[in-house]
Amino acid sequence: MTTETVHDPVCHMDIDPKGAEGSADHDGQTYYFCSRGCKMDFEEDPAGVLAAEAAYDHSQPMDEGMMGATPAASKRPWWQFWRS
Repeated sequence: MTTETVHDPVCHMDIDPKGAEGSADHDGQTYYFCSRGCKMDFEEDPAGVLAAEAAYDHSQPMDEGMMGATPAASKRPWWQFWRS
């Protein structure tokens, strides 16, 4: 039996949609989230999240790039790494 996973566009985690902490619809697509924080960030700015998701380098391990590259980035919650 194979478990289908979906991609959280905020933090880039692959999660089981049955165990997702939330979901949201945007432009006819349903997105699933690992946490309430990711869902709230998406709902606040879906276009910004999806633009950051499209620009994210998925070839890098998840722990690189999520923590932010600048000291200012480290002051935000980790799931808001894409905000300037």
